[in-house]
Amino acid sequence: MAAVCLSEAEKLYIVHGVQEDLRVDGRGCEDYRCAEVETDVVSNTSGSARVKLGHTDILVGVKAEMGTPKLEKPDEGYLEFFVDWLV
Repeated sequence: MAAVCLSEAEKLYIVHGVQEDLRVDGRGCEDYRCAEVETDVVSNTSGSARVKLGHTDILVGVKAEMGTPKLEKPDEGYLEFFVDWLV
């Protein structure tokens, strides 16, 4: 994992925020964001889900199919996957 370098001012800001029970967005340290979870939201998938957490919105779809092995490797299967995301 990459190291995160913080200045002394940033460290002090974080420590004071914890001591005063305050986050940058105004929530307290133990306040959580409302989470919404929906399943089966994409019709052409084997399974899908949508999760909303604060201003974050995530949509995931999974599609699975049985296929035939490639001719050059008849005793082996294979797995393909693709990832798309929007920012």
